[in-house]
Amino acid sequence: MDFSFIDKVFEPFWQKLVDRWVLELPGAGCEWYKKTGGCTMCGFNQSTYKYTFGGKLYPHFVFMLIFLWARFLIRKARPEIMVIYNGGSFLSDKEIPLKTQLAILNFVRRHPTIKKIMVESRAEFVTEAKLQLYKNAIGNKELEIALGLESADDKVRNECLHKGLTKATFENAVKLCKVFGFQTFAYVFLKPHCLNEKEAIEDAVKSIEYCFQVGVDEVSLSCAFVQEGTLLHELYQSGEFQPPTLWSIIEVIQRTAHLGPVRIGSFDDDPPPIAKPHNCGECDHEILVAIEHYRQTQDPTIFTGLNCACKK
Repeated sequence: MDFSFIDKVFEPFWQKLVDRWVLELPGAGCEWYKKTGGCTMCGFNQSTYKYTFGGKLYPHFVFMLIFLWARFLIRKARPEIMVIYNGGSFLSDKEIPLKTQLAILNFVRRHPTIKKIMVESRAEFVTEAKLQLYKNAIGNKELEIALGLESADDKVRNECLHKGLTKATFENAVKLCKVFGFQTFAYVFLKPHCLNEKEAIEDAVKSIEYCFQVGVDEVSLSCAFVQEGTLLHELYQSGEFQPPTLWSIIEVIQRTAHLGPVRIGSFDDDPPPIAKPHNCGECDHEILVAIEHYRQTQDPTIFTGLNCACKK
């Protein structure tokens, strides 16, 4: 399991490529999944459960042993950003012990090169009490909290994707982060199974517009891929679902990049997808190279002039 590694990412607020430390920390698993079966497109619980013996919460000292080993693995690096993925909500005390959360933020505060840390959470765990603890722990370093919105359409978000999230909860989380001087990062999902290609494009565009309207600092376009054990997998096997085309991704970016920083999420994860966004096969390599170029620069002009017969 390559759970601690260094990669490069474009930081839009600093306008440069930086070294990023990515730590995949095996938390106890998504609380929403445990209560309800989770979101229809998500298969991350399978990986979480594989490394936590069915979603058990490790004690603090075990997390810190994992963290110290992760630090050792990248000991020669000088990252400026740290990102933690735990297959759920970092802010949930039932997934990551509060003592561990604060210890990691204290580590970032003391680290000589890390300027910013990003963690993920469901919006309901973003509370004034928790953010006050975080502010005390991290000091003057930057904190970005990534929130899964998926869609600004209530029906798509809650009936189709089974997100269990109100706009009021999402907006309150964004507002609280601003009060404490933290940044917010929102995930928008491209191509829920209940929408066709054209509808999915329009939904993603409107959702990104909404995010920036309510004060989100940065958006990531999460493009549907198919993981085993999900509803998308069942629909894909029966021929009722296909991931979005690469042209659809480009259209969403071209229509929203002027609003603020919009990233394109990775098409790979654990468990490995069995189907990813694609085109006809003839132009896929060229388009994927352009998308990777965009990830490194966030310059939408890279897509100008790209064409293929399949674009129609």
